[in-house]
Amino acid sequence: MADKTYALLGDLESVPAEYKSQVAQVKRVLEVFTMDPAFRDGYQANPEGALASLGVDLAPADVAPLVDPDQARRARELLAVDPEQVPPAVRRHWAFVAEKLNFREAVRQAGFAASPGLAKWRQRQLNRACGELGTGRSSAIVHAPFAVELSKGCTVGCWFCGVAAPKYDEGFSYTAQNAALWRGCLTALHNVFGTAATQGFLYWATDPLDNPDYEAFREDFFDILKYAPQTTTAQGPKDLPRTRALLERSAEMGIAVDRFSIIALNHLRRLHEEFTPEEVLRVEFVPQNKESDQLKSRSGRALNFAEKRAGELVDEAESSTIACVTGFLINMVDRRVRLITPCNTSKRWPLGYWVLDEEHFDTAEEFERALRRMIDRSVHPFLERDTPIRVRRDISLFSEDDSLVFEARGLRESVRVEPDCAGLLDLIADGSLNAEHIAGARRREADVPLAHTYALLGKIFDHGLLDEEPPPRSFEDVMRKPTPVQLGRRQPARD
Repeated sequence: MADKTYALLGDLESVPAEYKSQVAQVKRVLEVFTMDPAFRDGYQANPEGALASLGVDLAPADVAPLVDPDQARRARELLAVDPEQVPPAVRRHWAFVAEKLNFREAVRQAGFAASPGLAKWRQRQLNRACGELGTGRSSAIVHAPFAVELSKGCTVGCWFCGVAAPKYDEGFSYTAQNAALWRGCLTALHNVFGTAATQGFLYWATDPLDNPDYEAFREDFFDILKYAPQTTTAQGPKDLPRTRALLERSAEMGIAVDRFSIIALNHLRRLHEEFTPEEVLRVEFVPQNKESDQLKSRSGRALNFAEKRAGELVDEAESSTIACVTGFLINMVDRRVRLITPCNTSKRWPLGYWVLDEEHFDTAEEFERALRRMIDRSVHPFLERDTPIRVRRDISLFSEDDSLVFEARGLRESVRVEPDCAGLLDLIADGSLNAEHIAGARRREADVPLAHTYALLGKIFDHGLLDEEPPPRSFEDVMRKPTPVQLGRRQPARD
């Protein structure tokens, strides 16, 4: 019988030291294997020597199914019928990966606000993203309820920054006045989101460690919301004593995962020299260095290098965004709050997210009022009579066996329509009608009750299949007419 697996993202007191150490060592090997081509070459030539160079107590059999596709396939097959034939180190690593994927899904679900209307709108955006971005990319998006920038701009300046962070300008200092505003804003977020507010975080087009008072702001978050936010930074190796203190406090707060972006191979080496594998077991080292084979999102500043560094970016035909908030983006320096949700990168949305609304604030009371006004104004939880019925431009729409079929990026949604499926298809494909127009037309032409049509359109709406892109603001965009649905073939992506 295969040995027991343990959860590693919660309380580690009951986990055997040998178990933690082995998983941590496997994680370290995979980090180097992913980011250092010289190590990969050395491993291929001499697996034992390569592993020994990292100081890990692992044999090649403990690693091979994790780095060799053929051995991985055989090990997966064995795992289903005879788990004992799979090395414990491999089983434990896979269990840890599964735990992190389950944790990501739990974070996504925990981000639903207590407000039924806000929760319904959020779910619709999740549904839309799944079809628009594809299941692979959309499954990685947690759709956090908010993100807070504690500075204006970023000092790191990555060429591939998916949200095009500007150069660092100034930070939001932890003065008595700012601390009072900050704590008031946290209380407002809790008032609006309830327990879902715990899933916010404190960075965006910023690096949290650019703010020397980041830890103080994080402590307030923990004090008021009773939960500590994840930290994602590219500055882990910059100030190692600060990084060590940050991670030690993360462990005390019960933070399951922090993330360090590795933008240079020597950064990985410095972190590995400073921290044992066990000390960074719950820190994800995200490969962003040029030697890794990790493709960058084709969004934000990376679009400026679309030709020069095309081989380092995801294919142009694939979806691309790093945005992960369906809710509010808050900058404490500018006192600005925007309502956003992820979308596929385009000429109009080069940062990979829609901006649906925006306000400024000076006090915590104004901040909460702004949040609630934007929700009332721009969050539409339910289908209304005047809701435009236009299918998303990335969708192919056709009828099949008395059903409307919506297809996008390999996903297929089917909605049964009786009677007069063909008539409803034509009305939706028009692209210029609202729900009331369509319901009225079906009643006149096919004697379909209004309630029946509204229910069908409501289902399509809830599944995120309709075009909800924010209205254009430029004169050229305002003059652009709705494009009728392309029946039976993929529609061109919106610029």
